Amino acid sequence: MYNHQLDTFIKTADLGSFGKAGESLYISSTAVIQQINLLENLCGFRLFVRSNHGVKLTPAGKSLYEDAKTLIRFSEDSLQKARLLAESSESTLRIGTSLLYKCRMLPDLWPKVNEIQPDLRIEIRPMKEYENRTTVFSRLGIDFDLFEGIYASAWNGSCRFLELTRTPVCCAVSRNHRLARASELSMQDLSGEVLVMPIQGVSDELDAFREEIVRNYPSTRIIDSAYYGVDTFAMCEMNSYILITQPVYEDIHPNLITVPLQTDASMPYGLVYAKEPTAAAAKFIHAVQKIKKID
Repeated sequence: MYNHQLDTFIKTADLGSFGKAGESLYISSTAVIQQINLLENLCGFRLFVRSNHGVKLTPAGKSLYEDAKTLIRFSEDSLQKARLLAESSESTLRIGTSLLYKCRMLPDLWPKVNEIQPDLRIEIRPMKEYENRTTVFSRLGIDFDLFEGIYASAWNGSCRFLELTRTPVCCAVSRNHRLARASELSMQDLSGEVLVMPIQGVSDELDAFREEIVRNYPSTRIIDSAYYGVDTFAMCEMNSYILITQPVYEDIHPNLITVPLQTDASMPYGLVYAKEPTAAAAKFIHAVQKIKKID
C-alpha cells in the first residue's frame, strides 16, 4: 500500500544510525544506505545530514518523517477495513434503505432465502437522499450491496436488476385537489392539469406514457423532475400538481392521496444491485431467482 522504504527511513531517523537501523531490521547497513539513497532519489531531495557520528534529519526529512508515520497508519487502517469487508462480503448482505427505497417485498422473501442460504445475514444500511442517480450507483457495491425499488431503463449499464413484479403508473394529488376523492382516474381526467414526471430519457415506459398525454391531451402541462425526492412530493402538495408515480410510494407524503389511473403503463419493480455483486449478494440473488422461478 505504501513504499516500504519508508519503514527503513523511519527506523534510521529514530535510531540516528544506518548501522543501528540495519541491526534492528536484520539487514546490513549497506542495504539500509541503498534504500535511503533510493528514497532520496525518488523524493528529489536529501533526507539526512550524514556524518561520522551518525545521521540527522534535514528540515525536509523532518517533514516527511511526520507525514510518513501518518501515511503508514492510514495504510494499515485501510488494509484492515478492506480485510474486514472481504471477510463480511461472503456472508453479510448489506441492504440500502431510505424513505423512497424501503424494503417492501424483502421481509417476505427473507425467510425463504434463509432456508436456501442459512449462512447469510442481513445488515441494513441507510441510503442518503442523493441529488442524482449517478451518485447512488457510485456507492452501490461499496456502501450497500442492493436496494429494492423501481427500475428505469436509463440505468442500463450502471447496475444489474432482478425484476420481481410490475407496478402500475398512477397519480398522487393533494388532499384538497378536485380529484382526491376519486376511486379511479381516467386519462381524460388529466386534461388541463399540471403533471410532474421524470425527465425524458429516464424510462421507456414513462416516455411512452408522456407521448400519449402530449398527443391526446394537449392542454395538459408537464413539469420535468430530474430526480424524485421528498421535495418533489412536497412541491406537488403545495401547488396542487398531479404527480405521476407508483402505488409503492403512497406512504411517502401524508398529504398526498394516491389514486389508480386507467392505463396499461407500468414500471418494473425489484432488486437493484451492483454490476459485480459480492459473494453474499450473488447468493441472495440466486436464492430469490429460485424462489420466484426466474431464469
